[in-house]
Amino acid sequence: MKNEIYLSSFSLAEPADNFYFYAPHWLNAWEAHLYNQALKSTSASGWAFKRFGTDKETYAREMIRKPRYIDYIESMEQTADAALQQMTPRDRMLLLKSRAAFIYIDTWGESSVFENITSALHTATIDTLPKNILKKFSIKNVTCKIRGENFSLIQAMQLAQDYLHWNVFDFVVICGAYRAIPVLVFSDEDIPGKRGRIKTKHKNGVQLSVERTGCFIFSLRESALRVNCGKYVAHDNLDYLQHEITKDLSEGDLLTFLGRKENITHIAPQICIDIVDLKDIYGASGCLTPALSWEYLLNKTVSSKKMRTVLADKFGGYSYFDTLFSAG
Repeated sequence: MKNEIYLSSFSLAEPADNFYFYAPHWLNAWEAHLYNQALKSTSASGWAFKRFGTDKETYAREMIRKPRYIDYIESMEQTADAALQQMTPRDRMLLLKSRAAFIYIDTWGESSVFENITSALHTATIDTLPKNILKKFSIKNVTCKIRGENFSLIQAMQLAQDYLHWNVFDFVVICGAYRAIPVLVFSDEDIPGKRGRIKTKHKNGVQLSVERTGCFIFSLRESALRVNCGKYVAHDNLDYLQHEITKDLSEGDLLTFLGRKENITHIAPQICIDIVDLKDIYGASGCLTPALSWEYLLNKTVSSKKMRTVLADKFGGYSYFDTLFSAG
């Protein structure tokens, strides 16, 4: 793992509120149509959302469609604070005085049009860069935003890997957020190439979409979690896919994944390793779902030698990254 980088600190947050079921309505006909198509694509029986800023006094069907956006922005700042405070005072001071790059990730790109925003500053925070967070980390160098849908985090990690190993920066801060906007969630799952292939009458239960915010600080300074990004694999040959996705794994290792189950099960390795579906445990959070593998690893009672996190797209391609955990 010559290109490995260290996850110096990270923080994830989600709403403290309950899940609320989505109910289609004729007033939002296109959204309701996409909802029905998404149910067909996923073989789900329903959809539930957990969103920042929901108000129980609001009409139930509108509550999950138009929550307060300010709670979402505040959560981004809180996770940035938490990640910074988890570092040792020495590392924290080093970060603030060193060469640091900032990468902002999200799933949808410019999504402020779906919010009830009257502030140009808040629009820029959601669509471009959260400037308050830049100030927290004293970022004076490179800043960028990556809109890579569900692959945003791993793309940002690959960029951070290059930045650090090329000695361009000493730290790379990645901040991300996932806004579970129903019409976008449904359209993301409404894939014509997959819809209609599922012939089984078995239902996968209720799909869960959870809004989350996260902050991740990478460096080459040794810490408990070492991360190495693999390559994107797209191939029609099943044997080749199995070889590429499971190479270097051995008994006792952990494989976590997110994506359509049918895209994962057909490449499941024959060796005795634990396989974990992150969406089944935590719900789907777009580009931040892969980061939940670190939460799972740290909360696992029996430590694994290696954890591989596999991201499956909806067209047969895969990306992955490896995490090695050292309790010391």
